[in-house]
Amino acid sequence: MLDHKMFLNMIFSGSRRVIEHRDELNSINVFPVPDGDTGSNLSHLMRTILQDTYISDDASEAMASLKQAALRGSRGNSGMIFSQFFIHMANDMSKSRITSTQDFIMMCEAAAGKTYDSVMSPEEGTVLTVMREWIQAMKQTTGTHSNILSFIGQSLPHVYQSLESTKGKMEAVSGRKVVDSGAKGFVYFLEGLVHQQENREIVHNNSHSLSLEDHSFSKESVLVFRYCTEFMIQGCSDPTKIKESAARHGDSVVIAGDEQLMKVHLHTNDPHTVVEMLTYFGTVTYQKVEDMKRQYESLHERKSSIAIVLDSACDLPEEFMDLHQIFLLPATIEMDQSPYLDKVTLKPENFYDRLDIAGEAPKTSQPGLEQIIRTYEQLAGQYDHILSIHVSKELSGTYESCRLAASQVNPEKITVLNTKTLSGAYGLLIHRVAEELEKGATVDQLIKLTDDLTAKTEILVSVPTLKHMIRGGRVTPLQGKIATLLKMKPIVSVDEHGKSKLYGKTFFRNSNLKKMFRMIGHLDKTKIIDQYVVLHANDPEKAAQCEREMLTLTGKHPLYTSNVSPVIGAHAGKGSVSVAMLFNKPKYERSS
Repeated sequence: MLDHKMFLNMIFSGSRRVIEHRDELNSINVFPVPDGDTGSNLSHLMRTILQDTYISDDASEAMASLKQAALRGSRGNSGMIFSQFFIHMANDMSKSRITSTQDFIMMCEAAAGKTYDSVMSPEEGTVLTVMREWIQAMKQTTGTHSNILSFIGQSLPHVYQSLESTKGKMEAVSGRKVVDSGAKGFVYFLEGLVHQQENREIVHNNSHSLSLEDHSFSKESVLVFRYCTEFMIQGCSDPTKIKESAARHGDSVVIAGDEQLMKVHLHTNDPHTVVEMLTYFGTVTYQKVEDMKRQYESLHERKSSIAIVLDSACDLPEEFMDLHQIFLLPATIEMDQSPYLDKVTLKPENFYDRLDIAGEAPKTSQPGLEQIIRTYEQLAGQYDHILSIHVSKELSGTYESCRLAASQVNPEKITVLNTKTLSGAYGLLIHRVAEELEKGATVDQLIKLTDDLTAKTEILVSVPTLKHMIRGGRVTPLQGKIATLLKMKPIVSVDEHGKSKLYGKTFFRNSNLKKMFRMIGHLDKTKIIDQYVVLHANDPEKAAQCEREMLTLTGKHPLYTSNVSPVIGAHAGKGSVSVAMLFNKPKYERSS
């Protein structure tokens, strides 16, 4: 007989064995894309199950906690498939008693069938194949077995043969004759079940292990879709329609969960479009997006031994970030009860119209600690050093969160820096740092350069209203109250400590802009503007006006003109424009 407590102990034992083989599973990950994270994704799932599942005397409560942990921890194709398998097994365990091996086979077969159905385009030679053939092997096992673990142990030789045979199938779909990393993870999971009983190490042919470096890959041939995305949806009752709709936006579609809470996985080039689509089916309560292109490059096409990490309060063109392989930690913006990832699932182009009609002010928050740690752990294994450069710590908690994450991952390998600025000024700083890195600058040289540039950057922002900054806490209530009462339209900047500062005493928007350009003219004469950028909150006409004024003042064109990120625009408001400058000389305290 298999009760729910023994079942959970089996799951825990199998989970531990998968975690032990994380690095090997990463090294053989070539399908659906060779981004080297299957082991990490499966380990994350198994750790979440080990940490968040509790053994209760009540089978329904215990299985409910397992289902929730499996759904929360699922990441990537294989993680989603494993999660779905566990969830459906847990559903059966909470409702029925497993009194024989036949009952166990029926439970596994039903769970595997539903898991297969959850995948939009199931491929042979993957974990789904090994899962199905394991169940067939158990069906063919003869004799009487009172012990389910012994019964599973007898099926393992057939499972090894199934895993080996997937080489040919994987060659057909990926062009490489290797076993699927998710399939091998499932084999390790089964071994863990048997290992629990026998308390000995199981040895079988490990010749499947190989490095991705043994293969010749082309980014263009393997990355049809750039982003690996996952979304949690509440209140959806039709997974079939979601699966069909998601398939129109990408591939590798997997659905896990039930009517109460559902998780959607797919590879896509347009995460923001997928989110918009999913909101028609229910409330999107969780979003995760991983950049497989950047993951691939960090494994196979590194341009440097130093990784640059920044947050989405930095306004840089995406093309420049791609050119220099810069890693992004997106902030979170909560709108309409859904958390969006700045610049990833919420683009400037569709953010500002929503801002105008939003019933409540959007809430912004720094990247989550778990997300930062995950990024650092991945990069620490691939780069000699990580240079993590962030928005002013006076305006966001990102810097402190990154310092905490660095201390937990590898403080000797990760340097976290505070730019004391934001948006375009932050972008200009990173632009120069990335260029110097490409020329061969060392970590120490880049740290010193960042510090020097911090003292040479300035940003001036013309805002149509202070209401967004007041309710977002970027302007003090007293400053905001005075400016509002006097109907002032001041110019916003940051001081030498990185705090918000108000300049100017104009009462009209046109006067506000004239005041800003007079200040810029004075700064150019005294500090000499080396480079500048123009930014706008969905107001290209105002941006064009700024470009003309700046060309007249400086005789130079902007390095680039950009729509500001939603996390900045949420506080500046639609219609804001700004000029960020990099001087030849350090800036000094200015008088208003």
